Amino acid sequence: MDCSKLAEDGTPELGMEFNSEEDAYQFYNKYAFKMGFSVRKDYLNKDKDGVTTSRRYSCCKKGVKRKYEGDVMPKRTRAPTKIGCGAKMVIVLFRGTMKYRVHDLVLEHNHELHIAQYAHMMPSQRKVSETQGFQAEISEDAGLSLKQSHELMGKEAGGMGNVGYTREDLKRYLRTRRERSLKYGEVGSMLNYFQEQTLENPSFFHAVQLDCEEQITNIFWADAGMLIDYKFFGDVVTFDTTYKTNKEYRPLGVFVGFNQHKQIVIFGAALMYDETIDSFKWVFGTFLEAMCGKRPSTILTDQDHAMAAALSVVMPETFHDLCTFQ
Repeated sequence: MDCSKLAEDGTPELGMEFNSEEDAYQFYNKYAFKMGFSVRKDYLNKDKDGVTTSRRYSCCKKGVKRKYEGDVMPKRTRAPTKIGCGAKMVIVLFRGTMKYRVHDLVLEHNHELHIAQYAHMMPSQRKVSETQGFQAEISEDAGLSLKQSHELMGKEAGGMGNVGYTREDLKRYLRTRRERSLKYGEVGSMLNYFQEQTLENPSFFHAVQLDCEEQITNIFWADAGMLIDYKFFGDVVTFDTTYKTNKEYRPLGVFVGFNQHKQIVIFGAALMYDETIDSFKWVFGTFLEAMCGKRPSTILTDQDHAMAAALSVVMPETFHDLCTFQ
């Protein structure tokens, strides 16, 4: 932002320059907070390279509500949200300096402005901070509903008016987090890898287990080579879980054995959510499904009681013993 061309009282002026579109928005939104109105990001133009060439920021009360034929008078009415306010700030990119300059400006509003006491709850001022978002995620993982989580934060802040965002803001934040996780997360990359492997070789086997909230818990996979090795060398299997050495702190279970040259071969792998009886039952059951129901004669594990309980249910006829180290 070019501070040399900013008004001393923070009021926008024609000719002001900003280093970026975001700088311009932050300046105008700060001015809006002081004056008592909410900013809406309006139209924008981009060139063929995707660079924004112009952008308009308007008052949120710009425009008028459309009326449709057949509209009936509601029992309860609320104050109109759009009343044709013409306040705006338009910025244009100047190629010579590659800075955004205020090209058009209207400061007058045709409505009453908010008082400072409630300005922080205007739409463009409301924001879920990283700390608040992290607390919301913890509350969600603990089983609290969105309403309960929001009310809890209100009590901690000394009242809902001090929270700085509404329940809908919190809902959008959590939804955006999930969408971002689905798009860029490691789980999405893993599922994409599974899909590519299946297209290359239909014998590739993978399965995922979902919880009641449709979130992935346990994952199992075995490629074609693993399936062939198990067919010939799967009489004795060792199942071992590395102790949460990955950065997600989740157990990685591996089914291994020996071939005719006494070399270690892998029959399958599972990334587990936890080490409970239900998780082990799903992993062992999925392993048998991948191997067309063929059970090993002997399976060696560590002294995990949950693992032993799951094996007694899924593979009751398989001899279960402890590995030499245990």
